[in-house]
Amino acid sequence: MANIKADSDKQTKRINFRLNELEYEKLSQSASTYGLTVSSYAKQLALKSNLRKPYFSASDTQQIILELTRQGTNLNQITRKLNQGDPLTPAMLAEIKKMQEAQRQLWRQLQK
Repeated sequence: MANIKADSDKQTKRINFRLNELEYEKLSQSASTYGLTVSSYAKQLALKSNLRKPYFSASDTQQIILELTRQGTNLNQITRKLNQGDPLTPAMLAEIKKMQEAQRQLWRQLQK
């Protein structure tokens, strides 16, 4: 009767992943060192992992990358015009000031 597991202890979920020959051999050797099967060893590694919670959600990260891409594009356009000998116009200065403010806001968000 001691071998009967409670419903909450039953292992009902399955995870599969693929390894190349070298990765499998390395995992197999490590598992045998501890006297475990490959799957038990991989499970122990996964459960004892010290992964940290990301600072930003995936959607926030995408928004940050999108904003950085926009700013980089704007900066490249302004730089190209200046390198071609075009004078620094009030519109360019206004765009640079908008970019600076966007960078400040982004920096504040990153420092949370």
